[in-house]
Amino acid sequence: MVSAEQKIEEQFAQFQQKAGACHAEVLKHSDGDQFAVEYARLVNVTSKLVEFEKTIPERLAEPDRRRSERIVTWSWRGQAAVGAGLIALVFVLDRSSWWLVLLVSHFVGTLAGCFRKVDAEQHRDRRFGAVALHAVALLMALISLSVISRWFIIAAAVGWAFVAGSSMDSTDTGAKGARR
Repeated sequence: MVSAEQKIEEQFAQFQQKAGACHAEVLKHSDGDQFAVEYARLVNVTSKLVEFEKTIPERLAEPDRRRSERIVTWSWRGQAAVGAGLIALVFVLDRSSWWLVLLVSHFVGTLAGCFRKVDAEQHRDRRFGAVALHAVALLMALISLSVISRWFIIAAAVGWAFVAGSSMDSTDTGAKGARR
């Protein structure tokens, strides 16, 4: 199977060959109607080459972005299911209804995360946040089942802040944007 990188290289080489062939045709005709036709063809092929060249970084990142999209989607879905299970356990284990405040907010947060889009620029941040979400969900489960102290709610809140920060859209073009 041809890799995505090889396919892109082949397409780029084809555009370069077409541009070279059009350039050779333009050089054959010094002026006249045929020169104008060949020159217009050269400009058209060159503009397609430039447009294709602009899309190369995104095309190269696409397989990794799709992998990140699967990881993010299934992580958030799985953690939403865990949140729903923890809510059900409150009723099954006859726990205090106050746990629902914590668990319902956790469930709603994870459910909202299920519908996040993963773009080419921020897919690594989103994937890292989705993986960190597993630690937060484990912490929530251990706290709500009284396996660890309730004081760990603070750690869960910090974890949620971290996950939310890595999952948010970045609209600034600060230091991160300058590196790209």
